[in-house]
Amino acid sequence: MKTLPASAAALGLLAAAVPLLFAGAPEPVAGSVVQSQEWIVHRGARESEEFKGDVRYHAGPNVMRADWALYKHDGKTWSLKGHVRARRTLASGDVVTAQGESAFYDGVSRAGWLAGKDGVFLTRQPADGSAPDHAVARRLDWQGEKEAVLTGGVHAFGPRLESWSDKARYIAAGHETIFTGGRPVARKLFGDWTGALKADEIKTYDSPRRMTADGRVIGWIEFPKKSTARKAP
Repeated sequence: MKTLPASAAALGLLAAAVPLLFAGAPEPVAGSVVQSQEWIVHRGARESEEFKGDVRYHAGPNVMRADWALYKHDGKTWSLKGHVRARRTLASGDVVTAQGESAFYDGVSRAGWLAGKDGVFLTRQPADGSAPDHAVARRLDWQGEKEAVLTGGVHAFGPRLESWSDKARYIAAGHETIFTGGRPVARKLFGDWTGALKADEIKTYDSPRRMTADGRVIGWIEFPKKSTARKAP
């Protein structure tokens, strides 16, 4: 196993934040929280509320939009379809956005998913205006704020780190991101060293910041050259 100091993983930051976009989704209250062009209440043993056309809600720091949404009261679940967009401003001032074509959220278990035929797109824009972090994949699944998994052609990129893998799993408890499938590759672009690694499994950790690689590890590492020039007396 190879272990190197590393910057915080862009993907880990995104995966940790994106479930918050869907957390705390409000229960509809006569359209005062959820807005849409059409609102249909389905009565019966399993009451539900259907929203059609430019569906949107604002809940604290969360803003979400879709073409269609269905809220089921008994299970406290949300289903969304068509141009799903979510945006959240974090306490730090960073803004996280997620885009896809369909989504599901369980208000009881706080589990959910976001998917799209053209993929899902995640972005985290720092409050200080510096370059954002991005991630693209076929699908995002999460279990509350404990774990988030991106699958299918995962590509994360930002000013510090770029990676490619079939799957990327973020575990909040260890502040770690695990890249697997398709011989993942990670490129470190900034810091006390730069380089690229390819292995069977690559992990990044946020505290302390480091990167590990296991299984047929290949790649290159470059450390900044220190000047040996001496000042004139």
